[in-house]
Amino acid sequence: STAAEGLCTYVRAMKFYHEASKIVKPKMEALAIAENQMEAANAALEAAEARLSACTDKLAELQRMFDDQMAKKKSIEEGAMVLQKKMNQASALIDGLAGERTRWAEDAKNFGEQKKRLVGDCAIACAFVSYCGPFNQQFRDYLINDKFTADCEARSVPVTRNLDVISFLAD
Repeated sequence: STAAEGLCTYVRAMKFYHEASKIVKPKMEALAIAENQMEAANAALEAAEARLSACTDKLAELQRMFDDQMAKKKSIEEGAMVLQKKMNQASALIDGLAGERTRWAEDAKNFGEQKKRLVGDCAIACAFVSYCGPFNQQFRDYLINDKFTADCEARSVPVTRNLDVISFLAD
């Protein structure tokens, strides 16, 4: 009969369902456990990624601070090198001028003495230009050294002995 056939088909399907259910049910339970484990792992992954992101941000901040400090260090070192170079140049200049100091002191003393004799030397140079032009060199030397210089000394005017009038007038 058709009803018995329908019932047999139903029972047979239930038997297949039961056998399949024995195979599928543990797999479904394993899937549920695996999904729970995957959710826990994803949560741990997100937490780890958040920590990684925080660490990366901190590393970037520390790297920026390091770069800033290195730039300051380099700037300070360059400034120190420039300052050292200037100091070396100043020391070299001071050492070079130390020898000049004695010469300058001597020149200052000579200029003081020359200044005292300047009036007498100018008087001799004026007398030379005014009176000695037509005479020969020998007579000019006689006039300058014996007459004009002696006259200045007699009048207590400081004068240079054996004055070279040509170089005096040229300077």
